[in-house]
Amino acid sequence: MRRALLGSVALLTLGCGAHRAASPNSQGPAQDAAPAVSKTFPDTLLDESELVRIQARARAIVASEQGAIRASDLLSERQDLDTSGLGMFFTVARGNAWYSVFGHMEGGERFVPVYAYRAPVEFSEEMEALPVGELPASFDGLARAVNAATERTFKVHGRRQMNPVVFEDSDGITVYVMQGMTDPERFLLGGDFRFRFSLDGRTVREEVALHQGMIPVDMSEDAEGNHPTSSVHTHVLIAGPLETELSMVMLYPQLGTVCVGAHGQTVIYCMRPDGAIRALSLKRKDVVRELRGDGTFGSSEASSSPVDL
Repeated sequence: MRRALLGSVALLTLGCGAHRAASPNSQGPAQDAAPAVSKTFPDTLLDESELVRIQARARAIVASEQGAIRASDLLSERQDLDTSGLGMFFTVARGNAWYSVFGHMEGGERFVPVYAYRAPVEFSEEMEALPVGELPASFDGLARAVNAATERTFKVHGRRQMNPVVFEDSDGITVYVMQGMTDPERFLLGGDFRFRFSLDGRTVREEVALHQGMIPVDMSEDAEGNHPTSSVHTHVLIAGPLETELSMVMLYPQLGTVCVGAHGQTVIYCMRPDGAIRALSLKRKDVVRELRGDGTFGSSEASSSPVDL
């Protein structure tokens, strides 16, 4: 099951149409413009530390989403489910556990949890119901940040099908907002943002549009009954692979290999469902840097092609 279940459960506007492609305009036209960002990038190879950061954050996004999907399934199965108090939900890691909380905002300031689930931090899919009185501390700051991030994304792209993914650390909150999807044969890449907030969720410290628009990927069968095994698209705002894209490939291996690159660059990056990232030189026609799915780096000598990556 997917987070789309929540749409029928509570008409939630957050995380409701998880990860299957829909027409970019299916929820109405965009209402605001994404921030202007230079489209000229230096033609350089990302260093190893940046590839490691991207892979690690993508794995964290995958864990969060898997926990959110499982919590959504459990919520929909409740015999005592009352949707009247549900308006938003999010999943976050705190200490040694993941928490999925469902509730609503009061006055735009205070988050009121109605249902909650908890899983071990190592196994986000092992969600179990938790009395809201046992939740650790307050979730007000997180809820403010998620609410502000999704409203901003809606103003840009005009779709209420969004999947927020939130992380907190000692000095702030990071919220990724990705587009939700419902069509089993069409995926939607792009339309995503990364935000940084203060710990109280009231101040936006950074807003980064990760793509200029949304890119439909058709996974339906061709005339011979075959499905695509790879795809290539160009970034228009960020040079290099993104944690949001890698997490999508890992969550939905039917996407196959997804290769990305900026206009005019001679290096493209190919992401695989196991989390591997390979940098391919279009000039040399070989792999110049490889981060394997296990987090180690491989030889850059083996020649390959984008489809084989």
